[in-house]
Amino acid sequence: MTITEQWVSNTSKDNYPVFRGLEDIRVSGKEIAKILGVSAPTYSKWRSGQGHIPAAKLVMLTLLLANWIDEMEAELELRTRISRDPQSEIALKALRRCLALQEDANNLLTQDEVRDGSRLFRKWWLAKMDGPPDTSTKQAVA
Repeated sequence: MTITEQWVSNTSKDNYPVFRGLEDIRVSGKEIAKILGVSAPTYSKWRSGQGHIPAAKLVMLTLLLANWIDEMEAELELRTRISRDPQSEIALKALRRCLALQEDANNLLTQDEVRDGSRLFRKWWLAKMDGPPDTSTKQAVA
């Protein structure tokens, strides 16, 4: 068993900050499962630590979280021009912390695993850009 497999197999929801971040921005497990191309029960098992999450999918989750944080920051910047929103700023700070912790944990992954996850994200991103506009807005829990 590689160090990556050991790390992934010994983690649970609490050890994957990315799950906390996705939960905080209220992205449904069903929506994430669809994006990842897995069933909702499979995603649920990964979240609860009852199943082995492939490293490439973990990287993709991290990139999804980063993408949605960027979108939320841009939206907050527009709203802040009208009035300051301290609760959203606090929520974004917590989300950035989840992202930073997950990025640190992902440093244990191999270059191939990171590359595979990046390719998955890029495929999703390109499909998103070619598809209809996304009308859903991810909202942080304040």
